[in-house]
Amino acid sequence: MLSIASASAEVILIDMAMLLLTVATILIFFYGSKKIFPADFRQPQFFLTFIIVMVPLIIQFYFGLAVLNYHSVAKVFGWPTPLPLESSSPLLLSAVVFYIGQAAWLWSRWRKVA
Repeated sequence: MLSIASASAEVILIDMAMLLLTVATILIFFYGSKKIFPADFRQPQFFLTFIIVMVPLIIQFYFGLAVLNYHSVAKVFGWPTPLPLESSSPLLLSAVVFYIGQAAWLWSRWRKVA
């Protein structure tokens, strides 16, 4: 049986892995689209579509996996479960803050290219 300390370490490790996978996936798509569509990549419409469509989908996927992991660990140890998410949930706030930071960072990269 897992102890509380090892469960907490597992949650932190999985969440950090999801964060790194999110950044890596977004970067792969960002630089891949730069190589595949070099003329379109410089257009603001292409960048806005990428920021509005692709980035939130990738963030939702990986943050969803992290929340499901935390939910399963919380059920085993009797901790309060994060699901269903409420509108004032710290998890949603962290996803929004991460999205804004990722969008600003991608914008600075895109501006150098365009």
